[in-house]
Amino acid sequence: MGVANDYATLIDNKSSTKDKLDIIERRTRERLAVLLGVDDDGAIPAKFNYIVADVVAARFSRIGNEGMKSANQDGLGLVFQENDFAQFMTEINQFKNGDVVGPRHGKVWFV
Repeated sequence: MGVANDYATLIDNKSSTKDKLDIIERRTRERLAVLLGVDDDGAIPAKFNYIVADVVAARFSRIGNEGMKSANQDGLGLVFQENDFAQFMTEINQFKNGDVVGPRHGKVWFV
């Protein structure tokens, strides 16, 4: 399926929730693979499944409001993040840099 077909499925009220979630999960895994610097979404380590779950939930709740920073309806206000992966960038960067956890310790000598 192409991007146009995926988007049509996402905005179609007759599409099943499962179909929509499958598309969102596939696209989320593709994006996470790029951020992690792995070859494909099958190479994403299992320890990052929580990121996929959180981003899929956020994106699913935003269907129909893509591109908006906030939405208000009948006194209910929603504010969306511009980057769904922003809160996970520390973990993503640690993975890309060799799973370095915490500050590095060492000595520096000045001569």
